[in-house]
Parts: sequence; C-alpha cells; structure tokens
Amino acid sequence: MLDKAIVNELINFHNHSFTIIDKAENVIYWSERAAEIFDMSVDYVVGKKITEVFAEDKLVMLQSLRENKRIEKKQHLATKDIYVNIKSVPICIDGRVEGAIVSEVDVTEQKKQEEQIEDLKSEVNVLSDSMNQLNNGESFRNIISRSAMMERVKSRIEKAAETDATILITGDTGVGKELFAKAIHDLSKEKGDFIPINCGAIPRHLFESELFGYEKGAFTGANRSGNTGKIGLAENGTLFLDEIGEMPADMQVKFLRVLQEKQYFKLGGNKEKQAEFRLVSATNKKIADLLASDDFRADLLYRINVINIQIPPLRERPDDIESLFFYYLHRISEKYGTHPRYASRQLLSQLKNYHWPGNVRELINVVERLVIFSSEENLDFDIFEQYLTEVDAHAQHMPMPGTEDNLGLKDFVDKIEGDYISQVLTQNGHNIEQASQALGISRPTLYAKIKKFDL
Repeated sequence: MLDKAIVNELINFHNHSFTIIDKAENVIYWSERAAEIFDMSVDYVVGKKITEVFAEDKLVMLQSLRENKRIEKKQHLATKDIYVNIKSVPICIDGRVEGAIVSEVDVTEQKKQEEQIEDLKSEVNVLSDSMNQLNNGESFRNIISRSAMMERVKSRIEKAAETDATILITGDTGVGKELFAKAIHDLSKEKGDFIPINCGAIPRHLFESELFGYEKGAFTGANRSGNTGKIGLAENGTLFLDEIGEMPADMQVKFLRVLQEKQYFKLGGNKEKQAEFRLVSATNKKIADLLASDDFRADLLYRINVINIQIPPLRERPDDIESLFFYYLHRISEKYGTHPRYASRQLLSQLKNYHWPGNVRELINVVERLVIFSSEENLDFDIFEQYLTEVDAHAQHMPMPGTEDNLGLKDFVDKIEGDYISQVLTQNGHNIEQASQALGISRPTLYAKIKKFDL
C-alpha cells in the first residue's frame, strides 16, 4: 500500500496529468491533474473505455497502443482554454503491448507568452515600416498600409503624379483623402505649396473671396491689404478642393472658366491673373450621383475627373487594420504620455472583424478611447465591446426610409444627417472639438453643417 501511495504522490507531484489504459482500452488510472484539466473526476473516468470519455480521433494514446509507438504533440488544445504538450508511450511486458500511458503538461501560459511575442513582433514590424518611410522621406509616409489593394492605389498615384492632369480622389468619408492628395503633391514636379480648401466648410457668400482673393477695399469689412486667395497661394503648387461636390453652383461656373482659360480676376480687381496650379479634388460622392445631380455641373466634373483615384474603405482591406491600429496606438500613447499597452489577440481579432463604417477616422477614435480608459498594462477588451454596443444601439434607432411623408431623397438624407449631428452635439455637451472627433469630420465642416441644418 505504501508503494502505491508513493507512486501516486510522485505522479501528482509535478504539473503533469497522467492517463493509463489497458490493452482493452479501459481507463485504469486518471491523475488528479487530469481531473483538473478536463473537469472530470477520477470516479467518473476510471473503469470506462477511453472512447466513452473522448472522441477517438482526439486520442493519441490509442495510436500508441495499437501501433506500439511513442508520440509527441506540441501545444495541443485540450479544452477551450488550456493548451498542453502531449507524450504518449505504449506499455510493453515481455514484448507484448499491454496498455498505454499519456502525459500532458499544461503550457497555456507559455502559449500566451508566445502569442504576446508574436503580437509585439507585429507591432515592431509596423513601427519599423513607419520609421523607414519617415527616414526615407517617402511621399506615402503618413499612409500606413500593407494590403495589395492599397499598394495598387499607391502605384496608380505615382503614375498620375508624373502628369499635370487634374485628379479626382473618391472614397467614403474618413478614408483619408487629403493624405493621398498630399502624396500626389509630394510626388509631382510642382515646387509650390500644397493649399487645401474644404468646399463644405466655407459660407457661400465668402467662397469667391476665399478662392480668388480680393484687392484692398474691394468690399466693406475687407482686409485693408487685400487677400491673395487660395488660387494665388497655390501658384506653382497644388490646389486641393476637398468635398468639391459642395461647391456653390455659381462658383462652379466661375471655377470652370479658370480651368479652361488658366486666368482669373480677384474680387475688385481689373487685372487678369494667371492661374498656375495643379488641381486635385476629392469627394465622398459617387461619380454617377454627381452626374445625376442638379447641384453639380457635368462639364466641371468632366474637367476635374481626368484621372480618378478610388480609395477603398477600410472594410475592404482588413490586412491594413492591424498596421493602422499599432501605428496610431503608438502615436496616441505618445500624445498622452503613456507607454503603449499590450493588445490581446481577442481584441485584434474583433478589430479585424468590425466593418468600420467611419473608416480610418473611426479607428483612430477607437484607439484613443482605448488608450484613455484602459488599465495600466493591457488594452481593455471590454472598452471596445462597449463601443460596439453603442454603435449597434445607434443603428437600431436610425429611422428607416419611408418613415417620413412627402420627403424627396435628398431632403430625407439631410434630415437624417441633421438629426444625427444634433444628437452627437447633445451627447458631447455641444463641445465642437469632441463632437467633430466623434463624427469623424473637421471642425470647419461641423460648423458649416451646423449652419446648413440650422442647429
């Protein structure tokens, strides 16, 4: 009895589980650690056929018994949460196989550490790529991507930048169209400045003076020294018209003439000026929708859309999500003076599976939320789950088409947009900075929409 007790203590002394079966495949020993790992008691397992307890295709010890050979398996998923290393050997007496014994070592913590190391390697690779781009002064230094889809976009931009043709960048809100416009400018031969102007953020009555500039004393309240205007500032450089679909109709006629004649007048001026700039425009609207619209001139569209660069939404390039996540995790951690935290595989998996309707802007906002509210060492998965719940709740409360009577499509869309902006403003205490970040738009654009929807 003492010998049996000693053997039993030795077997259970280490963090190993042991299972022994006889030649009839009945379980004759089931260690305490095996009972812990598989949550099945000794009384329940011993005496049963091993195939009554586990599926036959999961049992390496049956292979040892039947084929008289030693077997090892690394990091086998024993249960939902536990990984084990397995060693299985036949028990031979007088040259005959009389049974088999299997030992399993819990390596779950080791597996987790290896996953953390792989995640850190991924972070390092992303940061290394980013640093290489910055150090090499590449034009795409702020465009973080690894997907084949984005590599094709970059290749198209490089070819387009070699020409002086007008370029229209299209893509959903939040994909970063201005970054791509800046890359075109950096790659092109123009030596002047990159001058952006958001057509949706300028009041209609100020649009002409902003674009063309004005002479001193041109109108009441004008700057005494006059205004160069965006076209003048973009001389020998690039003029970037964001949200060009929002350009007022009367300005479309005047701007079309500038593109055709390469000349323009300042407000209050009588001397014609040369318009020497490269034009890059952007819109989140589809080309077909612009052509069908009564609010945008087809002849202007044809003029600005010699080359079209379509930026795919984030949901169509999941390979870029992890790279973008780590890139902005380090940038935002640096912004708040915190060290980068560990992101679990569960969190990374959920990030990749989410559809990101707000594109890169939404991803940046989520990363910032994680950095601000997570614990000291890890990014809290619960914070992202809470965000998903908020997004889902909002989607469920959005009105469906047909719920408003006597509204045309444009009026209906405007009402939805206005109501949503009003809701976000209220949720953020009418703080413009916070609301614009939540909406994924710039502050000038938000101001313009507040005015548009009389909020």
